[in-house]
Amino acid sequence: MDEVQINRLAAEDSKQAVSFVVAQLITSIVLAALLLGYDLIAAYSGLIGGMIATLANGWFALKVFSARNTQPVQALRSFYWAEINKLIMVGAMFIAVFVMLRPVNAAALLAAYFLVHMVPALLAAISAGRKRDAYIKSNKESK
Repeated sequence: MDEVQINRLAAEDSKQAVSFVVAQLITSIVLAALLLGYDLIAAYSGLIGGMIATLANGWFALKVFSARNTQPVQALRSFYWAEINKLIMVGAMFIAVFVMLRPVNAAALLAAYFLVHMVPALLAAISAGRKRDAYIKSNKESK
């Protein structure tokens, strides 16, 4: 694989990471709006839970993709440090919410966090399915 292909793949990955974070932000807002019909406390708790996932993943993506033009060992080190720091950041944000915010709906906070955290995996699975279907279709047409 030459440098042009590597740079093209890196640009695609960076674009995909941005779309994942934007999708998480939108999901957080939609969940909060849905929870608003249930309860105001659940709505802001859900929004905070979703934003914890969004901010942590956005920060992780920023750190990982800022190190993409480095040596592979440095990029891997950056990836691991970004993941460790993301976990610390998530823990600190949850502690801050539970200590500083009263009242809080813990179920809405945690459910929104986990739902928003799963958005990139869901989008990646959908994207992989579409790519697979397009590949199969193109192979059938070429026969």
